[in-house]
Amino acid sequence: MRLGSYYRWILTTALWPAERQTTRMLDLGCHSGFWLHQQTAGCRPRVGCDLEPVALYPDIQYVKCDARKLPFATGSFDLCTAWDVLEHVPDDQTMLRELSRVLRPGGRARISVPHKHIAAFPPFLTPWLHRRWQHSIRTGYTPSEIQSLASGNGFSECRVIALKTPWFRSLYLVASLVWRVSHRAGRRLIVAIARRDAAAGQGQKGLLFVELQKR
Repeated sequence: MRLGSYYRWILTTALWPAERQTTRMLDLGCHSGFWLHQQTAGCRPRVGCDLEPVALYPDIQYVKCDARKLPFATGSFDLCTAWDVLEHVPDDQTMLRELSRVLRPGGRARISVPHKHIAAFPPFLTPWLHRRWQHSIRTGYTPSEIQSLASGNGFSECRVIALKTPWFRSLYLVASLVWRVSHRAGRRLIVAIARRDAAAGQGQKGLLFVELQKR
């Protein structure tokens, strides 16, 4: 389990209620599938895609593929997610078009990306943060950039939640060290950080959580 995966699970659970009906779900950049595994049992099938998936959970169908060319029929899913994936993809427009294609009409996509002006505390750690997160293609997006991408690639609605995430940005280094020493202590710390960030409100220099709806 990765620190970032655990943090996003806690934070997205606070932002969006659990699915209450049968939902065909696809997660791009799933890695081990931890986030998918935490979803309600009503979500069937649960499909996780990655360039190098790590198959840990028997309730997940793992597929090795590129997010820009998904091996699924049009309209295959009700909900697609991509947590901190888009900023790593050279052709982000192609990825969004593929997300839209594999969704049913009215289906939703939920993604997270760093804010283009994300900043660690203290500020001199920001370049280290980008190296740590392998931001070699782009460091993130502004809300208007995400909305422009969405409108041109098959989505009729785009809701952007720009969270300040002050606790995550200020304590990421500390949390990483604790996580390495003890996952149990690290999980407790990440839960506290995520819950405080969910309550901290919106602002720049943090993370963007986006919900898109297909036409």
